[in-house]
Amino acid sequence: MPPRQGIFGGTFDPPHVGHVAAAVSARDQLGIATLCVAVANDPWQKSERRSVTPAHHRFEMTRLAFEAVDGIEVTDIELRRGGPTFTIETVIELERPGTETVLVVGPEAAAGLGAWNRADELACRVTVGILQPPGHEFGHLDGWKTMPIVMAPVDASATRVRELLAAAAREPARGSHDAVADAMREAARMVPDAVMSYIADRGLYSA
Repeated sequence: MPPRQGIFGGTFDPPHVGHVAAAVSARDQLGIATLCVAVANDPWQKSERRSVTPAHHRFEMTRLAFEAVDGIEVTDIELRRGGPTFTIETVIELERPGTETVLVVGPEAAAGLGAWNRADELACRVTVGILQPPGHEFGHLDGWKTMPIVMAPVDASATRVRELLAAAAREPARGSHDAVADAMREAARMVPDAVMSYIADRGLYSA
C-alpha cells in the first residue's frame, strides 16, 4: 500500500477543538504520515452568505491551534495562490508521486462533493476520508473512493464561538457582566487557549 498524505481544508473561522480532534482522528485511523491543514483564502460558498474573517487572521489562529500536534502541518498554500479557493487546485499542488492523497471532509461536505469545482477530476485524484461524528453513519458515494473516520463526540462549533463572542461584546453596554463572563467561558471551552488569546488580543468577532 502506498504511503498516505492527508489534506484537511476549511475556513477555520475560528479553528476549534473539534477541528483538532478531526485532524488527529484522521491521522491516526488512516495511517497518514503527514496531514496538511489548508486554510481557505476565499471560501466563496460561505463568503457569499456572511462576512468571513480576513484570511491572515484565520491562518494564524489555525497555526496556533495545531502547533503542538505531531504529524500535522498548517499550510498557507491557498492564501498564496489567492482568489477563490478550489480544492482541486490544492490537491494538484500538494500531491506527490507514489503517494495516496486522502481528502478529509465532514459528512455534510461529503454529501455535496459532486457540486465541487472539477469534481470528476477530483474523484480520480483522491480518496475521501469522511468524518463520522456520533449520529452520522458512513455512506457510499458513487464514483468516489471513500473510507470512514470515526470521531468521539466534540461539543464545539465555529458558528457558536462567533455568536458568543459577539454577544459578549454587546453585553457591557447593558451592564450584564455575568453574561459576559459566561459567554467568554463557553467560547474559551471550544477553542485552544492560544487561539482564544489571539482572538482577545485583536478583538475578533466582537462586531
